[in-house]
Amino acid sequence: MRRRKMNKQNIKKEQTEMAKKRHEDSIKYMYFSRYLLIRYIITIFFFTNLMWLIIDVNYHSVLGIIVSAIMTIYSGIASIEQLTKMHNRKREVPISKVYLEVQAALNLLFIILTFLPLGKYLFPFIENQSIIFFMTTLFLAGILLCVWSEYRIHQIMNDQDRYHKVIETFKKHQQ
Repeated sequence: MRRRKMNKQNIKKEQTEMAKKRHEDSIKYMYFSRYLLIRYIITIFFFTNLMWLIIDVNYHSVLGIIVSAIMTIYSGIASIEQLTKMHNRKREVPISKVYLEVQAALNLLFIILTFLPLGKYLFPFIENQSIIFFMTTLFLAGILLCVWSEYRIHQIMNDQDRYHKVIETFKKHQQ
């Protein structure tokens, strides 16, 4: 009889510990999810810059290779910073923030350069007016994604994002 009671107590204790662990894990994943869309956007930029690098290597465009390689590496570093958010609850993402600012500024510069002769050295694959307008649209979309991401980072830094409210409520009501 006593043995059965001890087993029930141990089982109850283990269940309580497991519930506490699940609750802590849920909070960890909620903090990680705060940056989810920003992570996706930086990943999109990583693969876009990588594709640009591959194309420039194919066209032997030295200036394009250098700029696209730098931006590919930089977006890779920003992606790594985003992945560290799984184990780091700090709100700051300085590398990602600066990367997004640089990417937006470069996209604006690229819009201007696509209409100038220098643009041929960066984007040798631009052969006609329709490709220029297509690239301009892509660069504008990139600028909008950067601005939106910067806004989102600002919200997270000031605890004005919806995840913060959900996390705080979830912390208070441990299941």
